[in-house]
Amino acid sequence: MCGRFTHKYTWREVYEFHEGISHRFPDEDPAPNYNAPPMAHVPVLCFDESGPYGTMMRWSLVPGWSKTPDTKYSTFNARSEDAATKPTFRSAFKRRRCIIPASGFYEWKKLKDGSKQPYYITRADDDLLYFAGLWECWQDELITCTILTTTPNAEMTALHHRMPCILEREQAEAWCDPELNDVERIQEFLKPAADGLLTMHVVEKRIGNVQNNDARLIEMCHPAITRSTDQD
Repeated sequence: MCGRFTHKYTWREVYEFHEGISHRFPDEDPAPNYNAPPMAHVPVLCFDESGPYGTMMRWSLVPGWSKTPDTKYSTFNARSEDAATKPTFRSAFKRRRCIIPASGFYEWKKLKDGSKQPYYITRADDDLLYFAGLWECWQDELITCTILTTTPNAEMTALHHRMPCILEREQAEAWCDPELNDVERIQEFLKPAADGLLTMHVVEKRIGNVQNNDARLIEMCHPAITRSTDQD
């Protein structure tokens, strides 16, 4: 799964990672977020007939047919294996795919004593992460998104049985193409990241409190330190 992630780039920096594309982005940059939880507004890349553009969306998808803007179940992640058939996600899966750009994400490893140790995960080459996502517009007033997940690669296996679907930047436009609606072809994008793509390190347990949101959250620390800083 992916329940917390970070984004620290301006719109211009996001586009610079994606070489040669036009600059269609909001006048105001998203504030750096080192602890983005579900329901936060996060930067999203979409494509239309004029090319890519950036926008902000609420992270937790609300299907267009929902009677209210809130769901009774978790929708910040969608399983890639069955998103095409789930009523909540199937329309967006065929017609409204997007990219959620991130600088990193967190995962918790369950320890033998029952406690959980948080890790921060980034690309080993320090490039931008492209999470495969879906988006929806609810009653023309609320735009929301979800991050697709898949089985883990070699690095993530040690932490969790799921991980975000991570695309390479050259796949972004094809993934978001609204003309692509063949489920089998769409599924071809949704594979575990290549082994060796990611690197990770232990971080303080203060990440568990969404009120904590500063650059120190992503710094490497010794596991023993996390016990004394848990309540900071």
